[in-house]
Amino acid sequence: MNNTEMRILQNEIEKFDLFKSTFLLEKVNKQNSHQHCMLCGTQSTFGLKLDFYNDQEGVVWAKAKGSIHQQGYQGILHGGFIAALLDAGMCHAIFNQGVEAVTGDINIRYLAEIPLTADIIIRGKINSSYLTLYKVEADIYVEQQLMAKSTARFMKR
Repeated sequence: MNNTEMRILQNEIEKFDLFKSTFLLEKVNKQNSHQHCMLCGTQSTFGLKLDFYNDQEGVVWAKAKGSIHQQGYQGILHGGFIAALLDAGMCHAIFNQGVEAVTGDINIRYLAEIPLTADIIIRGKINSSYLTLYKVEADIYVEQQLMAKSTARFMKR
């Protein structure tokens, strides 16, 4: 994501009523172990190459857009793809702390269908951590509407 795209993401975040503060976003460092990740990897041929940004409050954000390749029912994103986006948001919240962890369990609540070509905002946050266990959450928004949310436990690698 270039500086223009980062400003667009920042403007999108500032539209949320529930997030009143203006944040200065900084790019979350890519992990060498994720270079071929289908969502964030820089070496993934068909991946989205998502960039995540932190807001200095421990929350990470990304902007994404699906395509016909992530379709479930006609015109909407596949639930498994939505789950992957939520998982990536939570994983990057942990990466933002300089830690690598893997998903132990995940709970997802789908609240509305996400149109195939919608502009998606992903938000990830660590709720708590203890030794090697992280409890995290992620949300997906389209036009400031909450579309899906998740909680999970991640285990440090």
